[in-house]
Amino acid sequence: MKNDCFRMKKLIGILLSFFLTQSVLAAPLTPEETVRDATNEVLKWINMDREELESDPQYLRILVEELILPHFDFNTMSRLVLDENWNRISESDQNCFAKGFRNLLVERYADIILSYNNQSITYDPAKPIGEEGYMSVRQTISRDGAKPLPIEYPMRPDEKGWKVVDLIIDEVSLLKSYRQTFHTEINNLGLDEFIHSFPDCNPVLDQEMSQLQAIPVKTLSGGS
Repeated sequence: MKNDCFRMKKLIGILLSFFLTQSVLAAPLTPEETVRDATNEVLKWINMDREELESDPQYLRILVEELILPHFDFNTMSRLVLDENWNRISESDQNCFAKGFRNLLVERYADIILSYNNQSITYDPAKPIGEEGYMSVRQTISRDGAKPLPIEYPMRPDEKGWKVVDLIIDEVSLLKSYRQTFHTEINNLGLDEFIHSFPDCNPVLDQEMSQLQAIPVKTLSGGS
């Protein structure tokens, strides 16, 4: 319990520091600065608390949610991943699906971040894509004994800066990959059953997931 309190105090401290820094910036960040600053802030925590982050998935999840996810546009991503099916579901189902899809991406991005181990990261200048003012930032992570890992962040402008609308990891778009998977599941299950397979869209599953997440991590891993 003492470790949990100390850990959360550290997390709150760095979050306050991060958001206070962002609030005093004279101008909105560029796309490249947005990706670089958010990544650096998370990596600072990875280097400082790696052992605890590896042993406590919920701790890592909070870190990603607080420092990375504010820069993602999950409504746009959810609409794009469902394609024409987006307009076939109710607004409440759209909202709960967006939340469920967000949780999937949190897990995926957390895995990527945790795999980092002091490798060098380089950034290419942002480049325009499409015709709606979108930009893409390419981040390349070096890896010992393997080819570098490129990650691209397609982004759109909004009134608060830049929002990520896809992740392209090693030339594979997460949106396209999930779209294909979801399309197959929708064909097999039907749209309504597919949507309600997400815990956030199913009150019974959501309650079960909440109870599961409330169990201490040490218990799940066999500790006392």
